[in-house]
Amino acid sequence: MDLTNPLTDEELDELGDFLMSDATGEGALDISMLDGFLTALAIGPNNLPPSQWLPVVWGNGMVWQTTTQAGHMTSLVLRHANDILAYLRDEPETFEPLLYERDHEGQVVSIIDEWCTGFVKGMALDEEGWHSLMESEEGEDMLYPILLYGTEVGWEALENHPEIQERHDEYVASLGERVMAIMEWWLPVRKAKSTVRREEPKVGRNDLCPCGSGKKFKKCCGGQKVLH
Repeated sequence: MDLTNPLTDEELDELGDFLMSDATGEGALDISMLDGFLTALAIGPNNLPPSQWLPVVWGNGMVWQTTTQAGHMTSLVLRHANDILAYLRDEPETFEPLLYERDHEGQVVSIIDEWCTGFVKGMALDEEGWHSLMESEEGEDMLYPILLYGTEVGWEALENHPEIQERHDEYVASLGERVMAIMEWWLPVRKAKSTVRREEPKVGRNDLCPCGSGKKFKKCCGGQKVLH
């Protein structure tokens, strides 16, 4: 299974329709929420395993009809996640959030509520990790429209202060730049965590394997690819 190919428009529609269908659980993400969610995971301070975040995508009480369905839909999500990572790594200046649009008085208006809500859900999975950014002045500025359109507190502010809504187009246009700024903020942290230093003596091939299997290292983790 090749998880590096970007989704086609047809596959995006297929995934979007599935997420909105009765087949998913309560609170499943829609396609724009998913895009924001995966973006937060891609640029955040820690790499979270799919086993931690995939259940959020499908919603509470999700029951797959078949293993084929589960594998296919999961592969679509993982491919989209990898596509976001590739854009942010190789062509960050071309990154654009996946947004819904609606017609308003003859003009097409971008809707960012769902995308921002998804981004906030991604942050919530690693609340402790995001804490330092959220508490900084730079973080407040970078996250402002995301929290404005992605949280209940923000929705109340939008409802009570029409003058904030008048800056909607400005906030839409700035999302990509804010994603880049957040990614740059966390980049040193992610690089530091990816640097592995050996602090224990190297295990000899005839020593007992440190995994606790009771076998010699060369007959266990040192000689074959096994997961414990």
